[in-house]
Amino acid sequence: MINDQNKAGLSAFALKMIMAALMLVDHLGYFFPHIFPLWFRFVGRLVAPSFAFLMTVSLVHTRNRLGYILRLGGMGLVMLAGSTLITRSVDGWPITNTIFLSLAVSAAMIVMLEGIPADWQSGRIAHVFGRGVLLLALIVAALNVEGYYLLPFMALTFYFLRDNRIAMCLVYVLGGSAIVWLSGFQEYQHLQALALIPIFLYNGEKGGGGAFGKWFFYLFYPLHIWALYLLRHWLFFGW
Repeated sequence: MINDQNKAGLSAFALKMIMAALMLVDHLGYFFPHIFPLWFRFVGRLVAPSFAFLMTVSLVHTRNRLGYILRLGGMGLVMLAGSTLITRSVDGWPITNTIFLSLAVSAAMIVMLEGIPADWQSGRIAHVFGRGVLLLALIVAALNVEGYYLLPFMALTFYFLRDNRIAMCLVYVLGGSAIVWLSGFQEYQHLQALALIPIFLYNGEKGGGGAFGKWFFYLFYPLHIWALYLLRHWLFFGW
């Protein structure tokens, strides 16, 4: 993986905590655009790419890929259910933040694509066909989660080009910029290219945190979204 010998850089835990802080800043700008400056949204462009990268790191090192993908997907569904309950209870606009589902779809795409060559060489045509059908379903699913095709593109780039830094940078910057332009994202989404800086500071270490490091983001992400959403609703509309 990138910078696996740079022990002076950032561990996965440190990178995750930095991105959680930047995510909070970004969402303050998102939920309260009339209070916080636009540059709050700018720093948030580093977050999704960094978490896509960290997901690929976990996918490389985990001994239970299916369990990892199911955990991401399961937490995504839990958040979707909680968000639906909250928005209906206050009759508010939908919460569209679903990065857990985006990461789960991206991870499943990687697993499907990675297995096709081996199945083909082994003559397991039925497996190849099954993987192809699942891959098509995942492509359709990507249209209904946060980031659309942008986050899966990032994850695929980071995973399959992880041993070729130059190729990874070129594909990520040029391909990502093309998707941003074609998909109609905000112009400042191009700042996602700067995510390569913290990504290249990753030192290959898991870092501290233990169970806290493993579960913190699963809790922080939905809880801070729900808290900011309800605070916005209270400030603008009352209860």
